[in-house]
Amino acid sequence: MLTVTELTKKIKSMIESNFKTVEVTGEISTKFAAHYSGHYYFSIKDSGAVLDSIIWKAAAMKMNTNFKQGDKVVIKGRLAVYEKWGKYQIIVSSIKKEGKGNLFLEYENLKKKLEQEGLFNLEKKKLPFIPKKLALITARDAAALTDFLTIAQKRYPFTNIVIVPTQVQGRGAAKQIATSLKYASKIPEVDLIVLTRGGGSIEDLWSFNEEIVARTIVDINIPIVSAIGHERDFSISDFVADKRAATPSEAAELIYPEYDILIRNLNMIKSKLFYLVKNKLSNKEMLLLKEKQKFKDNILVIRNYREKIDFYKNTLENIINIKISENWETLQNYKEALQRKDPQVELLKRKNEIELLKSKINYLTERKINNHKQEITYLRSKLELLSPFKLLEKGYALIKDEDNKAISSSQNLKKNQKVKIILKDGDKIATIN
Repeated sequence: MLTVTELTKKIKSMIESNFKTVEVTGEISTKFAAHYSGHYYFSIKDSGAVLDSIIWKAAAMKMNTNFKQGDKVVIKGRLAVYEKWGKYQIIVSSIKKEGKGNLFLEYENLKKKLEQEGLFNLEKKKLPFIPKKLALITARDAAALTDFLTIAQKRYPFTNIVIVPTQVQGRGAAKQIATSLKYASKIPEVDLIVLTRGGGSIEDLWSFNEEIVARTIVDINIPIVSAIGHERDFSISDFVADKRAATPSEAAELIYPEYDILIRNLNMIKSKLFYLVKNKLSNKEMLLLKEKQKFKDNILVIRNYREKIDFYKNTLENIINIKISENWETLQNYKEALQRKDPQVELLKRKNEIELLKSKINYLTERKINNHKQEITYLRSKLELLSPFKLLEKGYALIKDEDNKAISSSQNLKKNQKVKIILKDGDKIATIN
């Protein structure tokens, strides 16, 4: 029977003796930066596995280290086993870029697609000053959950947080995150949603780079804070959320004000308001005193005006009484004169004159009419004497041709000419022989 140490040593011996030099291609899946010691600790991966890698400080100084997460690289080195942790890793002797990794390209393509659709530029919803009820979406028992709750409750003891446990990495995680977002948005009184998890490789955080999560965040009407990974990590959910926090702890600091500072600020505001109100009241009191003095001054002015008014009133009454007396005497004189010239007498006189003129006009009118009647009778008798029809009554006849013209001479007649003979009682047609 072997101890753990004995077994690990055997594995170490087998791996290091059989893989003294290897060449591996993969995608850098963690931050590529020098440790404070000068060494580089990072991982490369493909779709099926992850390999821890180390570049010692001495080797790093002789090679290009201008790489970043998502770069596809080819590395050479030897395999080594770190016995304490029972992990194998590659000690890198050279590294060169081969291009961008598949996951990184997929991330870039989705980011570009959503950006072109305008999802990153939508108007961001305003976060509440202090949430009434907050829905926290993260993995059950995750460090992110503990970090967020610790900071939130420390800053603001009256938090009202509903935890929505959710799978945050692995197969089907993105779909479950989208479902949890929809569920959280329907919890009564929830006015803020926080989507969070701790740091990790690009594979660990990949669920937050999937399109279904991004579109679900956009469709929800409640403000959403995305706090994924560490400060250096940017996921698609960060771009579409209403607010991004670098870490779960920062999200809690962003959302909840420090209670003590809040109370202190409220007391300062209270004191400032008290001072402003007191100052305002003092100013108003001074204005009131000024107005009161003005009122007293105005009373004296009014009293002076009242005395003047009384004086003018008495003067005016005296003038009016004098004028009334003078006008009363004049009126009496006019009355006596009017009585001497009674209008009834004058009216009767004018009426008699009118009756006389009326009789005279009737006489002259009747006389004029009779004169015209006599003249008309005379002219009518004279006209009748001149009428040809009077001659017809005496036996005479009137002869006219076919054109109805009078024939006054026999010389105007022709043989067989037809003529009209007009007699007293009618007319006849005749033919001249």
